[in-house]
This record gives sequence, C-alpha cells and structure tokens, in this order.
Amino acid sequence: MSCHAQLTLAARLLLDESADTRLLWIVLQDDAAARSQPVLGRALRLVVHPGPQTGRVLGEVRDGRRILRTTGRDVATAVAGVLLAARDHTGVVPRLSCAWPDRHPLAELAGLADPAVLSVPRLRALLHRVEPDASRRPVVHTW
Repeated sequence: MSCHAQLTLAARLLLDESADTRLLWIVLQDDAAARSQPVLGRALRLVVHPGPQTGRVLGEVRDGRRILRTTGRDVATAVAGVLLAARDHTGVVPRLSCAWPDRHPLAELAGLADPAVLSVPRLRALLHRVEPDASRRPVVHTW
C-alpha cells in the first residue's frame, strides 16, 4: 500500500496559493458537494473519484473553488497520499476536514473493510503508520 502521490503543476500552484498563510486546510467532499457549497476562502476541496489508484493529483479552479482531484480504489490511501504530498511540497502540515458518517457502529466496522468508503479511524491509523512524528503528521478533523 503506497501513500505517494504526484502533484501536477496545477495542484502545486493551488497548494502554494493556499498555504501562504502557513496554514493549509483541505476539505474532503464528494463531487456534488464540491460544486454546490460556498467558497471556503483559502481552503482546498479534495475529491476522490473511484477508480484505479493513479497517484496523480490534479488541480483546478471552478467558480472560485480550489479543487484537488485524484482517483483511487482505496479512499484512505488516496487521501493520505494527497495529504503527505501537500505537506512535502509546501512544508506546511495540512489539516483535513471531513464528515463523520452518521452510521450504526456495526456499519462503521464494516466500512473498515471496504476500501471504497472512507473510514476516518483507518485514515488516521494509516497516517500514524506512515508518519510516526506527530509534529509532521497531517491532522484529520471530523464534523
């Protein structure tokens, strides 16, 4: 399981622009929410499309929204790869905000085994394993 992501030039430019305050917020959303919700200041939106893990992170600006896109069968690995690539490129430890699904605890356990569903505990465990230094590890917030 590799957590390496390659940033395209457009993704690098968006990261540079968003991290200029030494704070880098990334919001994980699905494609529909990324189009319908208001602009979040300098926060970047991250959209993970289902598909083969390419490791490429594309960047685009739509209607004032800064969006990073990647694909992956394993959502947690794709998200971790983007967070670590963003940190390595900007030197700023990113903070990810994402929705905590309102599911029954048994459904959450089942989600741990389904790589197409983001499991926040699985993402945090993956980041902890890849980056043992807490001061360099991306932070995951939920709402």
